[in-house]
Amino acid sequence: MAASVASKVTTLSSAFIGNKELCSVKTTRASVFVSNVNRARTVCSAEKSVGKAATAIALAAAIAVATPQIASADVAGLTPCKDSKAFAKREKKEVSKLQNRLKNYEEGSAPALALQASIDRTQARFAKYGKQGLLCGTDGLPHLIVDGDQAHLSEFVFPGLVFLYIAGWIGWVGREYLIAVKSTAKKPTEKEIIIDVPLALKLTTTGLTWPIAAVSALRNGSLIVPDSKITVSPR
Repeated sequence: MAASVASKVTTLSSAFIGNKELCSVKTTRASVFVSNVNRARTVCSAEKSVGKAATAIALAAAIAVATPQIASADVAGLTPCKDSKAFAKREKKEVSKLQNRLKNYEEGSAPALALQASIDRTQARFAKYGKQGLLCGTDGLPHLIVDGDQAHLSEFVFPGLVFLYIAGWIGWVGREYLIAVKSTAKKPTEKEIIIDVPLALKLTTTGLTWPIAAVSALRNGSLIVPDSKITVSPR
């Protein structure tokens, strides 16, 4: 009887220990699962944070590129002449030289009036440079921007176009004059030395529309001399 009771107690103890170990295993597995879930959440949270940071940086860069920046000068090493200390110093130096010379003459005399006019022109020139938005270097002198920037077209591009028009006008009138005297004069070389003024003036006025005339001559083939009429020295 005692042996039977002892056997049952041993069986119950073994079952209890087994259940306890099973619960421990289940608890361990649950802990590992929770830990993995937490790690996954941490990784996802970190990835989301990195993604948000990258998006914010990209957006800030796009805004910085698209937004026009306000600067004192749009060309490196140059500043607006109106804000340049070297420019103001140069103006003061030039004006002071003229004023020192002005002191040597009586007020109202011809030299004094001429010097005063020079002072006025100098001051007006510097004021004009400042108002036009020209850029000055460390030497205090205005610098022309020739890269085609729209903000500085009036400094080089527009004067350059005017120069090309005038140069083309002179060249076209000269070309028309040579063609005219070659076809009408008995001695064309004399007309090249002694200019036919009435003919030259007439061609000068008609040469104002030289771009249109040049395009027309190019279309009808009279702008360029054929190769057959060009002499070639023997080789």
